[in-house]
Amino acid sequence: MKSSSRNLIAAAAAAPAAMAAANKAPTRKSHWKDGRPTDGKTPLYSPAVTCNGFVFISGTGKIDGGTIQEQTKYVLDSIEANLKHVGSSMEKAVKCNVFLSDINNYGPMNETFRGGFGDNPPARTTVAVAAIPFGCLVEIEVIAEA
Repeated sequence: MKSSSRNLIAAAAAAPAAMAAANKAPTRKSHWKDGRPTDGKTPLYSPAVTCNGFVFISGTGKIDGGTIQEQTKYVLDSIEANLKHVGSSMEKAVKCNVFLSDINNYGPMNETFRGGFGDNPPARTTVAVAAIPFGCLVEIEVIAEA
C-alpha cells in the first residue's frame, strides 16, 4: 500500500475523534476568590468566569468613596486578585472596557491605569456613562488569557 493511501486512511479514521473534540461543550466555570456566596440567594453575577482558555473579569462592585485615582487603584487591585485566583495575570489581559461616570476623570484615571498591565497593555475602550451602580466613579471589565 502506498504511503499516501495509508495517510488518507489514517486521516479518515481520525476524523470522527477530531470532529467530536471540535464539538466539545465549552468548559465554563464561575469563580469567587472569597468563596461562592452562601446566603441562600443565587448570585447576580460571577466576579470571574473561565471559558475555553480565557478569563472574563466583571467590573468591581461597591466602592466606598475616594478620588478617581483611589477608585481606579482599588479596581485594578481587585482585577489583579481575581486574575491571580484563576491562574492568570494582568500581563495576560487582552481587552479592557473602562466606564467612567464623568469623562472629565479620563486624565486622572489614566494616571493610575498606566503601567497597571505591564509594558504590553491590552486593547482598551473607555466610555463615559450616565451612572455606575453604587455611585462609583469607575468600573473596569477585563478579558484575559487563562
